[in-house]
Amino acid sequence: MADTPSELRDTNAKIAGTYDRVPYDPTPIPGIDPEYVLGLAALYGAGPRSASYDVLDLGCGTAVQLVRAAAQNGSGRLIGTDLSQSACALATTRCASFGARARIDCADFLDLNAKDLGAFDLIYHVGVLYITPPDVQRHLLGLIAACLKPGGVVLISYHYGPHSLLVAGLRNTLRLAVNRDLDPREQVQSARTVLRTMARTVAQIGGDRHPMLSVFQYGDALEDSIFYHELLGEHFHPLSTAALEGALGEQGVHFLHSIGPGPQGRPAAARERAMMADTLDYAGGGYRYAVFAKTDPLRGPDPKSNVTWKSTLVREGTQTPAVFREPASGLSITAADVSAAALELLAAQPLPWAALAPAVTEKLAARGAAAKDAPKQLEDDLLALWQYALLTPVWHAP
Repeated sequence: MADTPSELRDTNAKIAGTYDRVPYDPTPIPGIDPEYVLGLAALYGAGPRSASYDVLDLGCGTAVQLVRAAAQNGSGRLIGTDLSQSACALATTRCASFGARARIDCADFLDLNAKDLGAFDLIYHVGVLYITPPDVQRHLLGLIAACLKPGGVVLISYHYGPHSLLVAGLRNTLRLAVNRDLDPREQVQSARTVLRTMARTVAQIGGDRHPMLSVFQYGDALEDSIFYHELLGEHFHPLSTAALEGALGEQGVHFLHSIGPGPQGRPAAARERAMMADTLDYAGGGYRYAVFAKTDPLRGPDPKSNVTWKSTLVREGTQTPAVFREPASGLSITAADVSAAALELLAAQPLPWAALAPAVTEKLAARGAAAKDAPKQLEDDLLALWQYALLTPVWHAP
């Protein structure tokens, strides 16, 4: 039986109250800045058509990501909404320098509607959907779809996979084990004691204990504020990419790809990509940042789109075939003629397709290598390297 609107508002008020009691001011996440989110979306033909685009952050918290969006946006609107009064107060202060184009609304999600908010090119919905009741989730997904312009892009974060299902079970246990009348800091301390006792017990018994032990380690490593909101919070619901594609797809918003590595980008249809994402998550799962857009669900990624290709791979030695190394991870790959020529060029500077393709052809011709079919091979190589996070598509204004 679904909760009544009054009950849902009471639950939302409780959630907001926890963030007022235990403020959460996250560190910025550069990997989800607009240039990367919109760069990924541009591969599928989505995204804004000018340097000034409108941004909405549903659940903006202290406006950390909204401030970063403002730095990469010409003069578009910046709207943030949140339930926590303390978070909104800090967000308002942080956005004051942006003048009239920025606004922070402190409101229950159930009271928001597209008519009042307007239409947006980019929507952030990070750290929210999986901690709200199912009826509120449905309202939020409908709101996102209604607020997106044609071609508009939304970044949604959520937990999914066996790991996240075990986290949800652990949360249920900890909430029952802890005295909820205690000060939040005491609740976290008490919950950590219970968690460590459970970990020692499970480590001593038989069965398939390794997945649960990894969850105990994950929980114990969380900083106190995240521990409190996720492992002792009112709600925690692991979600499915395919389920989100189903709910948003009915409203014209479709799954493109997740931020980060994974080969789910090759299938042309959004439904197939979502199923591939879920399949990968069944191997373990975790926390996902997924990009959806109001676009053609049958359109696949096109490396010739409005992006600049960026690489951190560096060539090692002069041997053939060429070997490239990623300095941060130490990962090395062997590259054939076309991809080697592209990576050499991208090591010097990021390049769009219009500059990269002829430069690769010219480089191959100078070496006496076959260059006639280089552009077609380059398309395949760029997509393959991108899917394994060895190249990054970065958005630039048309």
